[in-house]
Amino acid sequence: MIIPTRQFGPVDIDDTKIISMPKGMPGFPGKERYILLSHEEIDPMITLQSVDDPELAFALMDPFLFLSDYPVEIERAVQEMKWAVETPEELFIYAIINASGDRPEEITANLSGPLLIHTGLNEGIQMIIADERYPVKHPIFPAQKEG
Repeated sequence: MIIPTRQFGPVDIDDTKIISMPKGMPGFPGKERYILLSHEEIDPMITLQSVDDPELAFALMDPFLFLSDYPVEIERAVQEMKWAVETPEELFIYAIINASGDRPEEITANLSGPLLIHTGLNEGIQMIIADERYPVKHPIFPAQKEG
């Protein structure tokens, strides 16, 4: 199946890899089908591309790459989605990245709304973490102090 994307042009995807987000993404009603796209030029980030809207895509990153002690409680989301989890490796957590600035210190991660994806079921949910330690705009590459 070929889908149009704003960032990468037409992309041939395996439709068995489409991730359903039955609860949608907050602020994007009706957008429930996505695909994960990886490209060498944006590694270690990946793209969560809407299958239904070529203009809608999110940059994602493994939050443990920049915050090794990020304690994400996933049990409630797993129960809410009624997922059976056979092995922990079926679940992936991603932070949505905001890279709208042109300097590395302006790149931030949304730690209060991580995505949890069950790869065995190809389903996902955006979790909400109500903990002030995990902001919507956490700097990934904090500015270096001179001196």
